[in-house]
Amino acid sequence: MTGLKFYENKEVQKTMGETLRPGGLESTARALEFCNFGAGDKLLDLGCGKGRTIKYVKDNYHINMQGLDISEELVREARELNKNSLITISSGDHTPFENDEFQGVFAECTLSLMDNLENTINEINRIMKTRGYLVISDVYAKNTQYLNELSTYNIDTCLKRPHNMEVLTKLLKSRGFIIMLHENHDEYIMQLIADIIFTFGSMEDFFSRAGENCIDGKKFQDLVKKTKIGYFLMIAQKEADFA
Repeated sequence: MTGLKFYENKEVQKTMGETLRPGGLESTARALEFCNFGAGDKLLDLGCGKGRTIKYVKDNYHINMQGLDISEELVREARELNKNSLITISSGDHTPFENDEFQGVFAECTLSLMDNLENTINEINRIMKTRGYLVISDVYAKNTQYLNELSTYNIDTCLKRPHNMEVLTKLLKSRGFIIMLHENHDEYIMQLIADIIFTFGSMEDFFSRAGENCIDGKKFQDLVKKTKIGYFLMIAQKEADFA
């Protein structure tokens, strides 16, 4: 990932909460119930941020979850919150883990941050056990016309790379995954927008300040609005290795 580190911005963190994503831990709880992981299962939070999900899983489900994030600052906070958990500084497309290591991988509002989505999905397939679950909660574009233009902005935020759901679904299926659950949760985005407007006055002011006035907040907000951002939860099960 390159550009301004959106999620290291303290104003962004204050507005988005400890999980740094829409909906907080609600989709996490939904996924844990659906997948029915056991105490002996090995889970990975891919893009763990401040480590709030890792602590939630440990405290409420008694499962030890590892974490990975590319931000040294966020990993430092995650390690402080989860002193007995292994949390690694790494990109998502080239991890230090063994083949078939994890029963579940959580990518909550993080796949949209990856520079190379295909390589990241390949890597997830490599480190995941057969019949393991990939949990994705993320933003998607209802209007894909402006995705290329959005991706040119020099700021690391999931809003510059919302998923094209057709592309994501085809990619997962081609890499040995089957879709087990797909739910729309646009209400998480609507609540976050309301919180941002309450705090900053407008979305364009939020983007300008979060981008440290290095981007045109109004132009970026206009593109985001035209793209018609939604939010989804998807759970995919690995059927086969991808070579």
